Amino acid sequence: MPNFEGRLQCASLEPSYVTIEVSDERLRIVAGRRHMGSWPLSGVSVQRTSVYGFSFEIDNDHLEFFPEDPAEFSDAVGAVVDLTETKGRFGLKARIQDAAGT
Repeated sequence: MPNFEGRLQCASLEPSYVTIEVSDERLRIVAGRRHMGSWPLSGVSVQRTSVYGFSFEIDNDHLEFFPEDPAEFSDAVGAVVDLTETKGRFGLKARIQDAAGT
């Protein structure tokens, strides 16, 4: 079961260091010893917003997560950006924006 550590922030929460567990088609968030919640992965929409960051909606809350290992987290939640196109080294931002639909 993959665990991803990183910084989580939202409007109703001070930025905090959390562990997000992705297993059994569920996403669970734990801050220290405090269990913040568990949701079906199919009900969580995860978007990659930058090379290092992700945004997602859970129960009408908009959260931003900056994992220590963005590539592995992206694979685990299915928020993959196609980096195979060769537009040069500075095309990454445009590809992320295209994938996010912005």
